[in-house]
Amino acid sequence: MKLGKLSLVAVLALGTSAFAIDNVKVNGDVKIIYQSNDVQNSTSDMFDKDASAAGVGIRVGATADLISGVSAGVQAQGFTTLGLENNLVSAVMATGSVDDQSSMSQAWLAGTLGKTTVKVGRQELDTPLAFTEKWNVVYNTFDAAVAINTDLPNTTLVGAWVGKDNGMGASTVTTSPGNTAPTLINSTGQTASLSAGFDTFGAKGAYAAGAINNSLPSTTLQGWYYNVVDLATAYWLQADTKVAGMVNLGAQYAGMDPDSRFGNLNDSTIWAVKGAVDVSGVNLYAAYSSADKDGVLGFANTATGDKTKIYTGLDSIYMDGIVTRPGTDTIKVGASAALAGVKLAAAYTDCSVDGADNDISGIDLSVSGKAGPLNLQAIYTMVDNEVASGNYSGLDRDTIRLIAVLPF
Repeated sequence: MKLGKLSLVAVLALGTSAFAIDNVKVNGDVKIIYQSNDVQNSTSDMFDKDASAAGVGIRVGATADLISGVSAGVQAQGFTTLGLENNLVSAVMATGSVDDQSSMSQAWLAGTLGKTTVKVGRQELDTPLAFTEKWNVVYNTFDAAVAINTDLPNTTLVGAWVGKDNGMGASTVTTSPGNTAPTLINSTGQTASLSAGFDTFGAKGAYAAGAINNSLPSTTLQGWYYNVVDLATAYWLQADTKVAGMVNLGAQYAGMDPDSRFGNLNDSTIWAVKGAVDVSGVNLYAAYSSADKDGVLGFANTATGDKTKIYTGLDSIYMDGIVTRPGTDTIKVGASAALAGVKLAAAYTDCSVDGADNDISGIDLSVSGKAGPLNLQAIYTMVDNEVASGNYSGLDRDTIRLIAVLPF
């Protein structure tokens, strides 16, 4: 029951392995993150206890074929500080509590008939505006029903209902200043809550529909529509292509329309373009995005209010969903290369915030590789705020994040 190759933002995190097994398959990982900050005007320096956070995430799951055409999967995840807050750090990489936490992060059934697969239950999602983030020690997941069909040539059709989630963004519906508009961005720097459990997604859940087409050579076209009930409707259009086997080009356009119950508010729109080229083993890329200054909503992950699928926000610690806020123009340039099994990457991002008189720039440097069974990564990020107020408290900050993952 192999579904075949889907694009990057195919809605299911099914993984073909979940549909190619004959018996039970167990997998998971252990992830350790240590992070330390040097923040402007702070009395604590980098690597001081009061400037550092840490945590350990553990995931254990299993998938199995129950009967012909029907599969199931379960996964539990937990979080612990290992007592590090007593000596090495003062904060945690989860929801702020030093207590051990755990939850059932996945529990689903999936059935396939012909070229249609339906997956129901608690699961990971990967769509442009609602997706599972995996950068932290705990992941956000969703209570959802998803259908995927591949009857049309070179086309994947997707329909989904999202009822609940444990993300830290859209579960608590807030409003912008003046209580005039829904705010689907509520950035907390955290991905999910294991202790608080699952709550209604948005105000009353959300519907989503998408189409992904690969008819053109080396090209993926996709379009998505969302109805976040009683909050907003949204759409996302994207085209990605590869030219001459070495040049990658992409374009994105998205919009959100606040529900009429909030009054006569402007739609929010954003567009972005990117270009990348592989030269002698080095990938060079550049991206630009522009969010309409008259909008009221941003285009970060509606489940967490943190990361974004917009090109200029990818693979950054702090320069993520902020690049999609109304009135923000962003440019990002970067390079990556692999040398003797070690991947090196560097990126520079600059945000110009219209009306806020505050340009925000950032540098990301990372090195990643393997040491035996361990996947290791070290990231250095510098964020420079032009003024002393605004986003991220208007403070400059340097951050080092160390990550170790043991998959099994």
